[in-house]
Amino acid sequence: MMKVFLFGMIAEKAGADEIHVDATSTHALRAALEQRVPGLAELSYSVAVDRRMVHADMPLRGDEEIAVLPPFAGG
Repeated sequence: MMKVFLFGMIAEKAGADEIHVDATSTHALRAALEQRVPGLAELSYSVAVDRRMVHADMPLRGDEEIAVLPPFAGG
């Protein structure tokens, strides 16, 4: 099980700022998160692994720092 940090509206939907998930890839992580967090599948959100945004599927060892970030705007 890996610790996943949740931020903003995603943490609000989950009712927690961190959860534990078992996943061997970022694709599996997204699937597990979308099952556990109500309404997450309908949001555009980002996943960061060890403080780097990940856009493609990649394997996970389980000791990475995982963050799930809501959509944000900025300039």
